[in-house]
Amino acid sequence: MDYFLAGDLGGTKTILALYAATEQGYTLIREQRFFSGDYDEFSGIIAEFLRGSDNHPQVAVFGVAGPVADGKVRMTNLGWFIDQEVLRERFQLAEVRLLNDLVAVAQSVSSLASEDLLVVNAGTVVPQGSMAVLAPGTGLGEAYLCWDGAGYSAYPSEGGHADFAPTSEMEQALLSFLLAEQDHVSYEMVCSGTGIPNIYRYLTQGAGMKVPPDLQAALDAVTDITPVLMGQALGKTGEVARLTLEIFFSILAAEAGNMAIKFLATGGLYLGGGMLPRLLPAFDSKRFMARFAGKGRMAGILATIPVRIIMTDRAGLNGAAIIAFQTMQKHHGYR
Repeated sequence: MDYFLAGDLGGTKTILALYAATEQGYTLIREQRFFSGDYDEFSGIIAEFLRGSDNHPQVAVFGVAGPVADGKVRMTNLGWFIDQEVLRERFQLAEVRLLNDLVAVAQSVSSLASEDLLVVNAGTVVPQGSMAVLAPGTGLGEAYLCWDGAGYSAYPSEGGHADFAPTSEMEQALLSFLLAEQDHVSYEMVCSGTGIPNIYRYLTQGAGMKVPPDLQAALDAVTDITPVLMGQALGKTGEVARLTLEIFFSILAAEAGNMAIKFLATGGLYLGGGMLPRLLPAFDSKRFMARFAGKGRMAGILATIPVRIIMTDRAGLNGAAIIAFQTMQKHHGYR
């Protein structure tokens, strides 16, 4: 029996899974979740996961939240530096591959079950049309897929770090507020778990909205205010929290439309990340699609593009496993 390791590395959590592989396919042996912030480096998580295991993997593939270049990556929102060759040698593996985490998510799209997808816009799928994936989490991940003649291949993008382009007076004021603090404002800075506090700060410090005493007390008691703001917004107990989430969704819809245009995603636009499934009670699909398709002369095309929300948090792990099995096929001559 052959074994491989797959992983999904994020700024908040890391998931590792061990699989057994044969020519017929692969099966999950075990998986474990780790809080990324508890570890100084990724290799410590691998060592802990493999400790005492009798099933040593030959291949490992990891989806990582950050730009991968020459087999190396420094995770954008965590600071880990990872070198695939160093990992290969330390853990005595035949091959290690590092992928951008959204490439791993994108690779899983075609294998997702219907129950793992929530339809926002049914649209019309164009066979072999390009697809795009946008995922707000700790940061804002983006990737796309193109048909290569035999199947879909996933490619990375760091589009979440492109300049934020406001489309309303309120968003223009938000941009001006943030530009007073720093010289570059990206979509990630206003459309992610780390971006939500920036919207909130603008509304309270820039626009002068009042904060209810109970909300202020809850915010003062935590380091990460994003979960508190989302909870208040979902509970509809505070106007400032509700408006923060409304602006977040509006910007997300606009950037999703931008991606759909840039990659002509007639095969579908997929929204991933761990945040969206938790925020569905506040999600308005009609308002989202109005902003998504509001691109002037491109509105007609955008209205036909299928839009889905990925409901499983295993998409990145599943995509890494698919690529790891393909790598095993290369090493072992599986057909």
